[in-house]
Amino acid sequence: MIEIEKPYGIECKPEDFNWRVRKVYNWLGGMEVMIELDQLDGCVSFGETVKEAKKGLQESLYLWIRMHGEQQLPDIRSEAQLIFLDPPMEVEEFEYINNELLTLKSN
Repeated sequence: MIEIEKPYGIECKPEDFNWRVRKVYNWLGGMEVMIELDQLDGCVSFGETVKEAKKGLQESLYLWIRMHGEQQLPDIRSEAQLIFLDPPMEVEEFEYINNELLTLKSN
C-alpha cells in the first residue's frame, strides 16, 4: 500500500484514522459497504465488500489531501484505531436522499 508523506517525514495512511463502516444502498438499489475516515469529512470509499471498500481508502485519502491540503489533516495519534459499525441505511433514508437529488436537478 502506498503511503502519503506529511510534512517533516510523517507518513499518513487510512489506518491512522478512525473508520465508520456502514452498509448503504447504491444507485442500482443494491447494498454496498461504505467506509468513511471519521476525522476527514467526505473521505469515503465504497465496495461490494469491506475488503473492496478498504482498497479505495488510500486513493480517497490522497484526493482529500489534494483538495484540502496537508495542513488540514488532524494530528496522527499513536493510540488504537477505532472502527465504528453504523446501522445499515434504511429505505426511507435512501428515498429521502434521492428526492433531494431530484430537487437539485430540477433547479
